Amino acid sequence: MVRWGLVLFTAMTLASPGALAQVVKKKRVVPAQVVAPKPKAKPKTAKAREAKPKKTITPREAPKQLVVLTVEGDRGGKVRGQLESALRRAKPVKVASLKQYATLGKKEGLKGNALFTDAPLARVAPRMKLDAAVTGTVSGSSLTVRVLDASGAVLGEQDVKLTRGKLAPADVKLAVAAVVDALSGATRPFEEPVTPSEPLAPAEPVTPPTPVAEAPRTPTPPPEKPLETPKPLEPVAERPKPLEPAPPTPPKSPEMVAIGPQPKDGPPPMDEEPESHTTTDPFLEVGLDTGSGGTVGEEPPRPPLVRLTLGGTTTWRKYCTRPGVKSCGEFDRKPEEEQVGDRSDYESSVPYLGISAELELLPFARRPSALRGLGAVLGYRRGYASTNVTLFNDVGQSATREVVATDSVLTAQAMYRYFFGFGSSRQLLGYAGVKAGLLSRAFDVEEDAQSPLSSTHRLYPAVGLEVSVPLLRQVRLEAAGQLFISPKPGQGFDDEGGALDLEVSDYGTSVSTFGWEAELGVAGELWGPFGYQVRFKLSHYKDTFSGPGARIGWDNGGVAEDTYSSIHWGLTASY
Repeated sequence: MVRWGLVLFTAMTLASPGALAQVVKKKRVVPAQVVAPKPKAKPKTAKAREAKPKKTITPREAPKQLVVLTVEGDRGGKVRGQLESALRRAKPVKVASLKQYATLGKKEGLKGNALFTDAPLARVAPRMKLDAAVTGTVSGSSLTVRVLDASGAVLGEQDVKLTRGKLAPADVKLAVAAVVDALSGATRPFEEPVTPSEPLAPAEPVTPPTPVAEAPRTPTPPPEKPLETPKPLEPVAERPKPLEPAPPTPPKSPEMVAIGPQPKDGPPPMDEEPESHTTTDPFLEVGLDTGSGGTVGEEPPRPPLVRLTLGGTTTWRKYCTRPGVKSCGEFDRKPEEEQVGDRSDYESSVPYLGISAELELLPFARRPSALRGLGAVLGYRRGYASTNVTLFNDVGQSATREVVATDSVLTAQAMYRYFFGFGSSRQLLGYAGVKAGLLSRAFDVEEDAQSPLSSTHRLYPAVGLEVSVPLLRQVRLEAAGQLFISPKPGQGFDDEGGALDLEVSDYGTSVSTFGWEAELGVAGELWGPFGYQVRFKLSHYKDTFSGPGARIGWDNGGVAEDTYSSIHWGLTASY
């Protein structure tokens, strides 16, 4: 009985309210004693965060996108090409394609040179996502660079000096800096995050929001309502790290942006615009010059140093001689009884073929001065003819014989060409020029033919004009004309046995000659430096003889007319 009484007494004692209060008090005090020394290690974590603001990477602003428009008074687009090339190398800006700008301008109803000005800027800028445009005016030896915003308003201007119509390297840098400064002063589409100038203060450790850390109080009877079971406290090691103060504007705070992951290799990737892959390295462009003189990229086009044309010729010849008249047609209109004297007609029943070669040299093509159009042209053609010749004597009898002959042409002329940009992007190169020099044409008849048809040798100076208008890189229209200065027969490099004198003495004692040449053709580039050329050429000579000649009926001179119609075709290679 005593044993069971002790057990019952102990159970009642443990179940009393005072005993429960002591147990709860002990459970609450124990965690406070365990975690009290741990907050001392927290400053180390705070120190580690102090160094982070120094190494944070502020987000880079996306480069401003602009387009370089035409520069008024800039001949050949040299200054504009310098500005565009320099701005492409500037990191704060991105240059858009002028060709795309012109294409969108056409859709807005603009035509001609207005496509390359600021006229369509306000309507084209939203579609190309342009922030600004650059234009300018050349006045004497100075350039005024203007920066316009997307609406066409002027953001800034800068005057720079021109040296011989171009910008010096120092002036190019000055112009680019002016553009960048004007754009940096423009209204930004967003506010830059503010990086704190001072390191953040270490955060204070969070203490449990309970009064258990205070001194133990005398146990008092709890209220009559049932006592709630206390919630266990989280260990200090698992508490969240102290955060910076919340930013005033959601959703991201400046601190969060500063410590967030940023790209290490520059700004985020941007969409590639048309022709953004074009290189502006001049050393790469020299090797990619085409026959038209154009270059890859936005550099001004340049003519080739050398162009070689190899091909063939197809020629038709018509030749006639008539005594005592001023033209072959005048003699043929006479009555038959008055058509007295030796006369001959030569006409190709089929064209005769030959070979041709032409070399154009422009040794100063790489110079920016006016000398770049100075050069020379050398040419050689040789055709082989076999046809029938009809001869008439003084009594009207005729005879037909087969004649084999060769037609040889030599050309050596100096030339000067003025080059100009053509097309919507001014990257197609055309020219207009003059040329002057010596020409030689020899039509040799074989000696064994026993034909009174004589050979014709001519050596004479000539002057002419030429023009080339590019429609596409693959198509250029070309035209030329020359005036022959006294291209008399009987003139050549070699006169063996006085054969050249017979070309005049057979028909008279003296001769005067008038001649001209006209040509029209098409040319273009096929692949890289290789292209093609096709031309039709018409050459005409009229020899007027005076005095008595050795042939029958040529007592008072006469006339000889010689006409060549030929097609020249070949492949070109340019450097």
